[in-house]
Amino acid sequence: MTGDDFIILAGKLATSADEASLRSAVSRAYYGAFHLALQFLDEIERPVPQNANAHVYVARQLQRSGQTDAYRAGSLLGDLHTERIKADYRLGNHRIGTTAFARLCVERASEIQAALIKCRAEPVRSEIKSRL
Repeated sequence: MTGDDFIILAGKLATSADEASLRSAVSRAYYGAFHLALQFLDEIERPVPQNANAHVYVARQLQRSGQTDAYRAGSLLGDLHTERIKADYRLGNHRIGTTAFARLCVERASEIQAALIKCRAEPVRSEIKSRL
């Protein structure tokens, strides 16, 4: 099981007609991207707290790396985290339960995925590692 698997599932859920599936797409998109970012930080030997602070920590670590793709991934991850909270907890906000919104969140997760792929390539990987 990987973060990529969650993003694939999010894409499938984003084609559904029911609000529960669309909100789940937002949540799965976030968690897919989050797990990819966790994996990247693990690969460059940067430990992440094993508590609720991990969500903010991961996004901030990527942003503070000073590298463009990592910063973008961290920024989008922070935004997607906010949207995931809305999808899971703000049930009265019906804009969150739309196909358009779910697809937007899946696209953001895919952008994070692509940015992290760039971050794994040398010399970018070593550059990020040296700055964190």
